[in-house]
Amino acid sequence: MNILGLILTFAFLLVVIGIGLLMSRSDRFSAEFVRKFIHIGVSNWWFILIATFDTLSYALVGPIVFIIANGAAVITGAADVLGIKDKVRNLGLVYFPISLLLLVLIGFNGMLPMWACGIGAMTMGYGDGLAAVIGKHYGKKKIHGGKSFIGTAVMFVVTLLVIIGFSVGYQIDSLWSLSWWIGLVVVALVSTAIEAFTPFGLDNITVPLGTAVLAYLMLGVL
Repeated sequence: MNILGLILTFAFLLVVIGIGLLMSRSDRFSAEFVRKFIHIGVSNWWFILIATFDTLSYALVGPIVFIIANGAAVITGAADVLGIKDKVRNLGLVYFPISLLLLVLIGFNGMLPMWACGIGAMTMGYGDGLAAVIGKHYGKKKIHGGKSFIGTAVMFVVTLLVIIGFSVGYQIDSLWSLSWWIGLVVVALVSTAIEAFTPFGLDNITVPLGTAVLAYLMLGVL
């Protein structure tokens, strides 16, 4: 299954980036939309991870390749093809796979359960991604550092949905208890705050790692 995982990983990466590059050539899609499409798309690699990999060394290959490829794209300026030439922002393309790498290490070494790591990865992928896309298009009222009220609301709602999905999928022990409901709201609120107030694209690290740790503490321990 590990070899199948590697094949699916590289095929998946090529498809996501390929679609993103095609979108970047069209005037119908903004640079920010293309970036977030790739951002959300890459986060779905987590499902390939949990479905196919059972050996850490194989599981690390994907994130390492993501880091090297994205880092090279930012350093050489190849990432500018997405329409954004701000290297500080483009470094977010590197920070996210670094987070995936750390979450894989943490999950496989038993430091946190895989469901908590998955919540962290998907909250960053879908929560941050959709918040940026919807907030950019519809957000008029700003709250902090260019973040919109509606984008922040989207981050909160998506985080709730991600937590519910993983809690049900993994049937965590506290599911549907009072402590779970409290934890659900607290994790979503804190994750949303982390995303809103972390500068320099570092939310691609602080959100997934912070959400994973908090999810475990609030949903798996209490």
